[in-house]
Amino acid sequence: MTPMRIQRIMMSIILIAGLLLDLNGVEWGKYLIWFVALMSLFAGITGFCPSDVILKKITGKETMCG
Repeated sequence: MTPMRIQRIMMSIILIAGLLLDLNGVEWGKYLIWFVALMSLFAGITGFCPSDVILKKITGKETMCG
């Protein structure tokens, strides 16, 4: 599995969990949604994805972000 696919799956899981928590009235569910949104914006502006460093160490493969 490529690092980009792993990263997308992780982001999807976090977003779904945040949405489900928010829909069920858990106050901090919206913070998970904001976290993913702001990290995506940060990665888009700077070209640096913080998860790239972690995924490179785990898989040993370069990612497409960096």
